[in-house]
Amino acid sequence: VESGAQRKSSADPLSGFLAWCRRAGVELNPKVRLSREGAVAGYGMLAAEELEAGEVLFTIPRTALLSQHTTSIHALLEEAEESLQSQSGWVPLLLALLHEYTASNSHWQPYFSLWQDFRSLDHPMFWPQEERTRLLQGTGIPEAVDKDLANIHLEYNSIILPFMETHPNIFDPKLHTLELYKELVAFVMAYSFQEPLEEEDEDEKGPNPPMMVPVADILNHIANHNANLEYSPQCLRMVTTQPVGKGQEIFNTYGQMANWQLLHMYGFAEPYPGNTHDTADIQMVTLRRAALQR
Repeated sequence: VESGAQRKSSADPLSGFLAWCRRAGVELNPKVRLSREGAVAGYGMLAAEELEAGEVLFTIPRTALLSQHTTSIHALLEEAEESLQSQSGWVPLLLALLHEYTASNSHWQPYFSLWQDFRSLDHPMFWPQEERTRLLQGTGIPEAVDKDLANIHLEYNSIILPFMETHPNIFDPKLHTLELYKELVAFVMAYSFQEPLEEEDEDEKGPNPPMMVPVADILNHIANHNANLEYSPQCLRMVTTQPVGKGQEIFNTYGQMANWQLLHMYGFAEPYPGNTHDTADIQMVTLRRAALQR
C-alpha cells in the first residue's frame, strides 16, 4: 500500500517533519537535534550541547497528537463508539491511522513520511512461523504472537470491515487491507503512548486509549534512560532526568520491560547486561513437568 507520505516522499523526510512540527506548535529545545547518525536505531534525539537534569527537551501541544479525538474522522468514530469496542481498545486509533496514513491530504503526512515501511520494525509477528518457533521457543513470544495474530484477524473481520462497509466514501477494503491493519498494529505497539490515569481514577476507569505522539516516539529506549515524558492538560513535555553530555543520545523509557517483552512489542532487545529489568519467565506447566520427573 502506498501512502500519501510515500507518494510525496522527499529526499529528506526529516526536514519536512521538522517544518511540520513548527507549524503544529511543537517547541524543540535548540540544544537537541533529531538524526539517524549517532542513534542506536532508526532516528534518535541527540544532545547538541550539554544538558542539565530537569531541562525541557520539547513541548508538544495536544492538538499535534494523533488520536481518535484529533483525527479528521473523529466524529464518525464517536458516533460508532459502542460498535468499535474491542478487547484491545485500539480499534478507534487504528481506524484513524488507516485513514490518515492513506489520505494524501492528511494533516499528519509529514509525520508518516518518517516510516516508509512499517515492516522494518522487525516485530516477531512478521517473522516466518518456523523461524519464530525455532529461535524464540521458551521465551513466551511465539504464544504471545499467536494470540496477537488471532486477535488482529478477529478485530479486522468483525469490527473494522463492517465499519468500512458503512463508510465506503472514506474506506476501501482493497486499500485498507488486513495486511496494512497488521502493520499498523505493530506501529501502535512500538510507537504509541498511553497517558497514565490520575490516582483517583485508577479504580473506576479502564486504561486511557493509545495515541501517537510525534517527536516523543523518535526517542529510543534503554533501561538506564535519561529523559521522561510528562503530561499536562494543554501539552506534553519530554524532560531530562539526569545530565546528558554533548553528542550523547537521549533515551526515553517504555517502562520496566524484560527483553522478551521488548522484542515482542518493539522488535528489539537490549544487549546483555544493559537491561536491568530483564527476566526469564518459566511456565507453570514446565515446573510441573520438571517436578514430576524427579
